[in-house]
Amino acid sequence: MLVCAAYPPKQMSDIGAENLSNLISMGFDLMAVTPAPKTAASLALESFEKFGNVCKSTEMSLFSTVPRLAIEHGVNMIFWGENPALQVGDSAVEGVDEFDGNNLRKLNTLTEGGNDWITSFVTESYKAKHYFYPGEIQFKRKKIKIFYLGAAWDDWSNEQNSTYAALQGLTLRPGDEVETGDISNASMLDEEFTNINMMLKYYKFGFGRATDLVNEKIRGGELSREEGVEIVKKYDGVCSDRIINGFCDYVGIDNNRFWTIANKWINVDLFDVSITGRPQPKFEVGVDSES
Repeated sequence: MLVCAAYPPKQMSDIGAENLSNLISMGFDLMAVTPAPKTAASLALESFEKFGNVCKSTEMSLFSTVPRLAIEHGVNMIFWGENPALQVGDSAVEGVDEFDGNNLRKLNTLTEGGNDWITSFVTESYKAKHYFYPGEIQFKRKKIKIFYLGAAWDDWSNEQNSTYAALQGLTLRPGDEVETGDISNASMLDEEFTNINMMLKYYKFGFGRATDLVNEKIRGGELSREEGVEIVKKYDGVCSDRIINGFCDYVGIDNNRFWTIANKWINVDLFDVSITGRPQPKFEVGVDSES
């Protein structure tokens, strides 16, 4: 059985709905759980203001819903996708080996920021708990174990994963990296607002999703550093006004309010902040800032 912590209808993309339907047509039993739409919008705005992250609440429910449902339905074995310690460098989740996912509760997304800001919006205890990862004692009582599937794939990479999935029927984005900055056209398929987080990541740290993907390709011998620099210059931090305006409409704010909040999270050592336009980098990609 597959479990999907899906997005509310106004956040889910058409491609996301199509890919869920494809899994069902392939013969999988699929259980989909979604946050209440109005509550999800309120939490998205609160998360944006409080953490500079428009998706923290949905990230929390993404990781917490599956073990919550396992506990409720008496399922004691969970197969997860990628190991965050190997794929994104979150060493806190490392287990006894690369397959061990039983320290997933230590993921930075789940441990930073607390839960009080959630319960101020979600007052019903049962619904609120689906945002909170179950405690270790609950896992032990139900004898639940989590195993990462990504570790079974030698030399796992984002590109190999997306290529294989596309061959099995996954619908990718139609070459819209100029809107999303995603040069793979294979991430954030089920919704678009996470692209705002990738933009904010760029403004916080000076590197974004394009840098992550290009580095993987350079290490794999698919790109030279010089080629990678040009791609990063073009796509790092890209997120279209259409996506930003869609988020503003979703949470009930205007564009000026969006950038007022976003500007609080911009690293002024790396970017010049403008009240009338997007921040501009003070650095040049590929050039040592110390030289």
